[in-house]
This record gives sequence, C-alpha cells and structure tokens, in this order.
Amino acid sequence: MSTTFTPTSWTGTRQETAPRLNVMPNAPFYLLHSPFAWELTQMDDTWVWLPQFGQLHEIAGVNGVESTPQGADSTMSRMKLMENGQTVISRDFGYIARYETKHGGYHYRLKWDIPKQIGNKVYWNTDTAAFNEFRLSLVEMGVIAPPEVEVVLSKQHLLDRKIDRKLKFQHIPEVKKELDELYELKKLMQSAYDAIHAVNDDPPETKAKTTKPRSKKG
Repeated sequence: MSTTFTPTSWTGTRQETAPRLNVMPNAPFYLLHSPFAWELTQMDDTWVWLPQFGQLHEIAGVNGVESTPQGADSTMSRMKLMENGQTVISRDFGYIARYETKHGGYHYRLKWDIPKQIGNKVYWNTDTAAFNEFRLSLVEMGVIAPPEVEVVLSKQHLLDRKIDRKLKFQHIPEVKKELDELYELKKLMQSAYDAIHAVNDDPPETKAKTTKPRSKKG
C-alpha cells in the first residue's frame, strides 16, 4: 500500500497539519541566492536564466544561528548574509512544506518535492516545471535581480575552454557535433541574458505586454 502526500506551504508562523512521514526530522530553513548562482534552463521552447539556491538551516550554533529561549534564531545570520551580497528569500513566499514525522518533530522540504511513502520507504518526486516557474517569478517580481553581464561572460568563458580543448579533434563527427552544441549553448546564454534584461528594463506598461504572452511551463 502506498500513500502520496500533498505538500502544504509553511512560512514559519502558521500551524500546518500533515500525515506522519517515515523520515527523520530536520530544521526549517531559508532559501539563499548568490548573485553568481545562475543556470540556463529550457522552459518549453524558451531558454531562460534561473537563480540557483542555497539554504540556511535554523540550527543553533551553525552558520551564526543563535540559541534563544524560544529556539534557534537566524536573524543575525541572515543580516550578515545580506551584507555579503546574498538575497534571503522570505518564507512568506510559501516555498516550504512541513511534514510531521513518525520519529517525532517535523521534516521541512521544498514544497515542489512530493513525498510518496511505500511501506516504510519514502520516495521524493520533484515538480520541476512548477519550481522553475517559481524561480522565474522571483526575477520577474524583482525579488532577485537579473544576472549581471560579468556572470554570464564568466560562464561563456568556461564554454570557450571546452571548445578550445575539442577544436583539434573537430574532424571527428562526434566531436564536431559536440562543438556545434557548445557554440549554440553560448548563443543561448547571450540571448537569454538579453531577453531577461529587456523585460526588466522596459517601462511598466511595456513590461506587462512583454511578459504576458509567456505561458510556458517547464
């Protein structure tokens, strides 16, 4: 017999109820974004730059998280991270799901990770399309600033190194195919950068017209 769990958002203030899951409890967390953490992702026939995330787990004594009578407090740690250029994503965006565990306590996970319990084992499946839409929405809303040109150039330079290493073997059909794909990827990186900055640089009425046609899901 298997049970599929439906995630519900947890923001750190509301109490949520969920079936007990056979996983170990862990600590709640905040999503973090570094201005250098970007990946080029295809959403239908469109290539876009999407932010990548780190996590700040609220564990007292770890990464500057303080211990208080009320529990772990990550306020100072988050402030330091922001001073160092990181973006801390508010949990009000509802990206965390919380599950009561059979071991006591709660297990915190991104809400796009869907658990399925079969017997005493838990399997996780990710709704990648919805997660990509969330990541893109943070950029479109201005929560996360679009990637800087230097960041895109650094990733293109990494591709140039791969290309240079393969050039002397370009007479081999398989290598020639790989080279063509690398050249195309480099172009896609630039066009995705141009597109996201064009949308964010437009005046509000133009921006609305520019973003409205995009109804693509991953």
